[in-house]
Amino acid sequence: MLPQRKLVLEAEFLALPESVDKIELVDGEVIVSPSPSPWHQILLGRIFVALCEWARARSEPVTVLQAPTDVRFGAGRILQPDAFLVFARIPRDYEGPIDRVPELCVEVLSADRAHDRVTKRLLYAASGVREYWVVEPSGLIERWSSAGLAQVEEIREILTTSLLPGFSLDIAALFAE
Repeated sequence: MLPQRKLVLEAEFLALPESVDKIELVDGEVIVSPSPSPWHQILLGRIFVALCEWARARSEPVTVLQAPTDVRFGAGRILQPDAFLVFARIPRDYEGPIDRVPELCVEVLSADRAHDRVTKRLLYAASGVREYWVVEPSGLIERWSSAGLAQVEEIREILTTSLLPGFSLDIAALFAE
């Protein structure tokens, strides 16, 4: 008989020591992701900068953050999207998981593609995320939208979205060496 694994309570998870590792809690399971590749970080950095530049030009408050920042997507569901955006100002002195569900989450695919592509999409959808970008390091972005993040569009040229009026991301420039 296999030994039973002990599920971790949210309070236990939040009591873990601070770390730069990407550590997430999904329904009592602690998930530790391996360190990202340099290419993953380059792509993430470019997307983060593009989102920050868009946000800076807005008159309404917008906050863009990146992992490792904890976000509570529901009870016992604390995830760290690679990048995310909320239509609100997060105070500088805010501590603990962000308690506001992001409008947009971005994941650059890593070795565990099923976790990013399927598990996280379903968790984000259940919490009310309006748009989810899955960045395929080989050169495209899947833009998941609509109710339940059920509609997908492969973007290979220019990424625009009604969620972010005036935002535009050139895919060729994003993936340029």
